[in-house]
Amino acid sequence: MEASELLEHCGVAATENRLLVMRALSGADHPQTPLELLAQLDGRMNRVTLYRILERLVERGVVARHNAGERAFRYCLGRGVAGHSHFHCTRCGATQCLDSALLEPGLSRILSGLPMRVDMAEITLGGVCEGCQNA
Repeated sequence: MEASELLEHCGVAATENRLLVMRALSGADHPQTPLELLAQLDGRMNRVTLYRILERLVERGVVARHNAGERAFRYCLGRGVAGHSHFHCTRCGATQCLDSALLEPGLSRILSGLPMRVDMAEITLGGVCEGCQNA
């Protein structure tokens, strides 16, 4: 599904600025901080506009917001039954998205045994990334 279709599907108008943010997120190889996004957007948007867009996209489930214990949130595309999963390296501080489909069967079993309705789950695994292990 293209960015404009995804936005419309989630009830968000596909404005030029929202599409710029979506393209920046889809081209990223790791969850982005707002400062990283602003650098990618190269002056085409101010900070306030970016934060408003990110907030709206998170509210509508288009973008996942993630905090790995840092001062700034990180943002990335994608959700599933398992929400959106990440791995955070405790040595170098890098954060990367994981394929949530790998975690969905186990999480679905856990959720089915709970007496409440869970609308969102965020899973963060921590440890040492492959690069740091090999260094």
